[in-house]
Amino acid sequence: MNEFMEENKKNWNERVGIHKKSEFYDVEGFLKGKSSLGRLELEELGDIKGKKMLHLQCHFGMDTLSLARMGADATGADFSDKAIELAKELAEKAGIKAKFICSNVLELDKHLEGEFDVVYASYGVFCWIPDLNRWFEVASHFLKPGGELIILDGHPSNNLYEYSESKKELEIIGSYFNNGPQRFVEDYTYTDGDKMENTVEYEWSHPISEFINSAINNGLRVTSFKEYPFIGYFKYPNMVKNDEDYWVIEGTDIPFTFSMKCVKE
Repeated sequence: MNEFMEENKKNWNERVGIHKKSEFYDVEGFLKGKSSLGRLELEELGDIKGKKMLHLQCHFGMDTLSLARMGADATGADFSDKAIELAKELAEKAGIKAKFICSNVLELDKHLEGEFDVVYASYGVFCWIPDLNRWFEVASHFLKPGGELIILDGHPSNNLYEYSESKKELEIIGSYFNNGPQRFVEDYTYTDGDKMENTVEYEWSHPISEFINSAINNGLRVTSFKEYPFIGYFKYPNMVKNDEDYWVIEGTDIPFTFSMKCVKE
């Protein structure tokens, strides 16, 4: 694991304790039976009952466990040992059967065996990946022939924007293309909760073309690519929540989220 990923791991290990207590994740609600999956995820996933699923970058496993509640044979993987510890704890408390693996996703094929009907990843995933082609190589490796890759995440164009307090609107400040790691210092995570100590993080930008080509390069046929003018968390100060509990900027049609499906040939 390189120095950038090591810094990110420290950052995410600290996030686990903050997120566990946050209203955003609502762990208590989950333990009482609430699903952590939203409308869009459920629509893209469809009927997963009886399917063998691998959830990449699962954080502390609530989505993985929600998949298991829906009848999937679910395995979650994440590079944060603190997250995997909590995932296993929640599985035991909730009485849900699921498997969890602690591994850098780009090295997961060294720590896990088997083939899956579905490989799944959602939200806040790809900005942490320095080598997108390798990510798709790993995803393809774990899919059985005819298996499906389903992903949802923030749209790549999000990297272009920052909210201007003076103008009270978004302005273009970033790069759309992958020009190496960008260093950020963030005192708080995207949830409610305490201030962080491990504030440094490194992120990478990946344009849509990189997603498409990474799929093609690794034996995957793209069957669907959709873009949406909303996102699942409060990203910019001028966002409001719509009737479906998603965040939007009224009067704009900027894509904030995308979904992509691929089938292994």
